[in-house]
This record gives sequence, structure tokens and C-alpha cells, in this order.
Amino acid sequence: MNDLQPLLLVIGDLSSGAIDLGTLGSRFEIEAAADRTSALIRCARTPNRPSWILSPGSGSGSLLNSFGDAVALVASDGTTIWMDDRFAGLSPSLREQATGWSSQSPKAQRRSHFHEDDRHWELLRAPSTEGSWLCLVLEVTDERRHQLRIEAITSAGSRLLHIDRSTVASLNVAERLRLLEQRIVQQVREELNFDNFEIRLLDPRSRQLELVISENINPLKLGEVIYAREEGNGISGWVAARGESYNCRDVQADPMYREGLDDAASSLTVPLRMHDEVIGVFNIESNSAGNFDPNDQELAELFGEYVAIAMHMLDLLVVERYTVSEQAARNLLVDLDEPLQEITDVARQLENDQGADNSLVSRLSAAVTSMRSRIEATAAGPQSILDAEQAIHRIERDDTVAGRRILVADDEETIRNAVGRILVQLGGEVTTCENGRAALAEFERPNSPAFDLVLSDIKMPDLTGYEIFQEARSRYEGIPVILMTGFGYDPNHSIVRASQEGMQSVLFKPFRTDQLIEAVTNALTTSD
Repeated sequence: MNDLQPLLLVIGDLSSGAIDLGTLGSRFEIEAAADRTSALIRCARTPNRPSWILSPGSGSGSLLNSFGDAVALVASDGTTIWMDDRFAGLSPSLREQATGWSSQSPKAQRRSHFHEDDRHWELLRAPSTEGSWLCLVLEVTDERRHQLRIEAITSAGSRLLHIDRSTVASLNVAERLRLLEQRIVQQVREELNFDNFEIRLLDPRSRQLELVISENINPLKLGEVIYAREEGNGISGWVAARGESYNCRDVQADPMYREGLDDAASSLTVPLRMHDEVIGVFNIESNSAGNFDPNDQELAELFGEYVAIAMHMLDLLVVERYTVSEQAARNLLVDLDEPLQEITDVARQLENDQGADNSLVSRLSAAVTSMRSRIEATAAGPQSILDAEQAIHRIERDDTVAGRRILVADDEETIRNAVGRILVQLGGEVTTCENGRAALAEFERPNSPAFDLVLSDIKMPDLTGYEIFQEARSRYEGIPVILMTGFGYDPNHSIVRASQEGMQSVLFKPFRTDQLIEAVTNALTTSD
């Protein structure tokens, strides 16, 4: 016996006739093994000796997994010396590719891939003696399809992250969010083949999971919330708290499941991560029990990483817009401080001049004061209306607004009061509310006349602008609703969702008085 001659361990009875002992015996030392474990132990005894394990039965997995489904012994000229029944059962084309590659490919190359129709195969070869090769064929159709899906999702994720600055700069916040939402929905349907899903983002302060995108998933009832907690907040809350995926194979048998899709039978929920931080959850549901497998989970987790990065990039663009605008206004105020002060000093000197035109002096002083206040309002950002103090005295009653009942909801007192004062000047009957719950209480007030218009901030401590929009529409059919947001910030996509359901317009803080008046009059005119 030559210790360098390959050892072929055959699992089962050598006398069964399943292998050609004469042909293979000239190239291998052949031994029988009772089972796979015995064969592996035998291989381990001579670690430096080439050893192959073969199970000649027809069942799947008969060959050690690392070697394949079918086996042939191929000579150096490509002729087949011996093949098992599974190799013989392959198509002539595939057998030709396998034997040709085994005889012609470089010695260093020991693995290759082929495909035939819609099936994929992996070919491996192991050296025998006299220049022959043991050719091993493994069907990898499922694995290859999964790999192709991974590649497709990687490509889709890259497209999702391609947020062109010049394009985004030309879009308002609703258009930017809608663009991102459309991309996500399209990729989930086309690449993941999921039709029923939702994405929730985590508010880092309240730990609430806020709905941003939903396809065919029932929304929570008004006032219901989900927090990132392991208990009492369903599967999404558990996933957000633990940072682990959860495959619910049967929603009827799982006490953590909270109703989402009508007739749901199974669900898959994965965390959205930015580095090691969970920023939300991606929840998919199905009408079929046990619909999601480990491959689906891997793909959902991969796509979730791209979704998280895309959401983060969009937030950065919004924050950048806010900080740049604020800083530019502050820089301008510093640059103009000295010349404005000089103009103020000149106005005071003229005031003491007996021959000066007092009306001109007053106008000059007022212009300087107005310029300062407008720049300061811009620097104040979402907490202001740019020219409210100057414009309030020039506003006249408007027949479109006069006598209309208008509700204003905003947790920022300055904005709430300024909007209310302007609308009163126009002749409106205004009710101001400091939060969403106060607005709902006004809707529910008994024997109270219906409101004609609602203006609401999209981000308040208790309710979102979308929830106010929904409740107003459910109580007053066709009522116009205007949402307000600071520098385009819309953490729960209230603007996109309300726009799809008929919201009139959006005001981006800080806005000017004329913008507010135009939005209000247009909304009331359209609703008549």
C-alpha cells in the first residue's frame, strides 16, 4: 500500500455493486465505512493523505456535502473512466462541461460554476492517480438564486443611497420624502418580493416607533403607540429593544403579535441599524403561515441596512439645511450690525436737526428696525414668522377668511400666537391649541359649530400632524388641512401620507405672513 495513494472510503457494503471496484481500485485504496462519522474518523488518522468519502446510494446528500451530488472519475484526456448513477443522470451537455473542465482547466483551479437553463451547478475536482481526476458535481440552484438576490439588493441599495444633492435641493420636503418612499416601496416589491410591509423609525427621546411607510398594513388606532420595549409593545417593540430579528411563523399562536395585515398568518421583523444603533424596524407580513425562511431574513436585514442609511442621509440633508440657513442669517446680522448702527446714528442726528424731515427720519429708523427683526427671525428658524411684527398692522379683513372657524395647533407658543393674530386680523374666528390632545378636545366639544380650516404642526409631543389630519377629516368631511413643519423636518412622513389623502398645502417654517395668508385663502377657496 502506498501512503500517498488516495484513500476512497465507501459508506456501506462494498459488495453491493454500486461502484466499480476494479476501475476505482487501480487508482484508490478503497475501504468500507459503516457511516459518515466512521469515515471521518478514518480520514483523521492520516491527515496528510488525500482521502475521499463516497456514499454510492441514490439518496440526496449521499456524498459528503463538501463534494457534491454526483461523482465521476475523469482521465487526463477527458474521457470518463467511471461515473455513479447520479452523474449518469445529468444531461449530456452538463456531463461534457464537467469532464472537459476537469481535464483542461489549470491544475491550480479546483472549482468552477456552470448553469443550464434555470439551474446552477458547482463543479469541484480532486486529484487521483495517473493524472486522473475525481470530478464532483453539486447542484447549487437555490444557493445561486439567493446569491443573485443578494447582489440585486446590494445594487438596489446603492441606487437607494444615490441622493443627488442638486436634485434634492430643487425639491421641497414632501417631494424629497415621496421620492425616497417611492424608491423603497419599489425595491421592496421588485427585489424582495414583499407586498405587505411597514417601516417605523425610532424617536431617540421618547423611544416611540413612528410609522413612516406602510403598504397594506393596518395603521394603529388613534392614540395607540408602539415603544421600543421588550414587553407589551408587540414584535416591533421587542425587535427595536433587543436589536434582533424575529420570524413569527404563526401569528395566531404567538402572543407578541399585534394585528397588522388583514388575515395575516406570519410575519418577519428586522431592525434598521446605523452602525450598532437601532433606528427603527422593518416589518413584513404574509397571509401564508411559515412564509419566511432564513434566506428571507438575511435579505431583509441587508436591505434594512440600506434603508437606515438612506433615512439617515435624508435627515442629515434636512439638518444641514436648517443649520446652514440659521448660521447664514446670524453671519449676515453680524456683518450688517455696524452699517445698521451707523444708519441709526445718522437718523438720531437728523432727528435733532431742526430742518430735517421728521417723516423721513421715522421711516429710516423703522426700516433699520425692520431689517434687524427680519434677519433675527430668520436666525430663529422654525420658532418664528419672518415678518409678523411688521405685517400685522397692515393686514386687512379678507372676505374669504372672515367669519370662518379656524383651529391652529402648535406646541410652539410664538408660532401659535402669531398665526392666530394674523388670522384674526383677516376676520377669522380662531381657536388655538397647544398640543394635539387639545385639538381633539375642540373637535369633540358638544354643540360646537364645525371648523372650516385646520392648521397643525406635524411634530407635537402627543400627536402627529397626520393624526390631526385624519381626525379632522373623519369629523368634518372635506375640511381643508394645512400642515406646518420646521425647515422641512418630518420625522414620521406626515406630509407624504396626508398629501396622498388630500391635504391642501404645507408651510415650511420660518414662513412669511403673505405665504400664510395665501395658503389659508387658497385652502378655503378650494373647499367652497
